[in-house]
Amino acid sequence: MKKTAISFTKKTTHSRKNSYLSRLWLVLLLVAGGWVTACGPQSEKEAAKTENNIPMNEEELMRKAIALSIENVANGGGPFGAVIAKDGRIVATGVNRVTANHDPTAHAEVSAIRAACEKLDTFDLSGCEIYTSCEPCPMCLGAIYWARLDKMYFANNKDDAKQIDFDDSFIYDELALPLSERKLPAEILLRDEALKAFQLWREKTDKIEY
Repeated sequence: MKKTAISFTKKTTHSRKNSYLSRLWLVLLLVAGGWVTACGPQSEKEAAKTENNIPMNEEELMRKAIALSIENVANGGGPFGAVIAKDGRIVATGVNRVTANHDPTAHAEVSAIRAACEKLDTFDLSGCEIYTSCEPCPMCLGAIYWARLDKMYFANNKDDAKQIDFDDSFIYDELALPLSERKLPAEILLRDEALKAFQLWREKTDKIEY
């Protein structure tokens, strides 16, 4: 009888332990699921489309860019993300890594353009569109034009960015001023010598124009 009692006690304790572990595992799964949902607005359906390279619509592609911007803050980068897509399929993505990489040009849009060009083996991204979580700064806007992207979509605007101390308006203001009135001192130097490279380019018959 004592052996039976001991055996029953052990089984009961073991059963309770399993029940406790099962409940604990369930709680952890629920917490993890909530954390993933909180990290970004991209749904499971949209994430699956990204994973399987299934065509996505404009809103889904923008949500991907937004999700990247949110994730990047947690990873030590700036609150910006960008996606380049062709025919609804993601070609490349980029996030702001200025401080992480010690590179003032590593904005999300520029990073995405670099990745897309490398992947497609071209400097001309005609036929592609860019989705960026925020209205581009002058540098990124210039890069978008140079890359010949067909269309640009953005979520936050430059006024939203200004509210968190990312103010690009002064650069736009500077570009409208004559060189002599800009805050950054600039001086033309050795122009005659520098024109030699332009002359060689003009005469070059096998150049690849861009």
